Amino acid sequence: MRILNTLLAIIVAVLVVLFAVSNRTPVVVEIWPFPYQLELGLYALILLAAFIGFLAGMITSWLTGGKRRRELKALRKETRDLQASLARASAFSAAKEPGTKDLPR
Repeated sequence: MRILNTLLAIIVAVLVVLFAVSNRTPVVVEIWPFPYQLELGLYALILLAAFIGFLAGMITSWLTGGKRRRELKALRKETRDLQASLARASAFSAAKEPGTKDLPR
């Protein structure tokens, strides 16, 4: 799996470099309410837009996963409590003398 991830990362890096070399045309970027103009390569503009979209998706995904993270945290706490309870019960039953009964029959 590690080799596959490395290979995929290399392929993506090569494609990004080829894209950047192929789209070096300068463009002027203006954002309407601001009086500034920025001249940069077309590749930089497109890669910046893709990166901003990636960050927006990542933040949205993280925010929507909050409920599941809380549920998972509660389940882990419950599991720890149950394991501790089981350990106490096992220690109690092991400490009892053989031949004694818990409940009369």
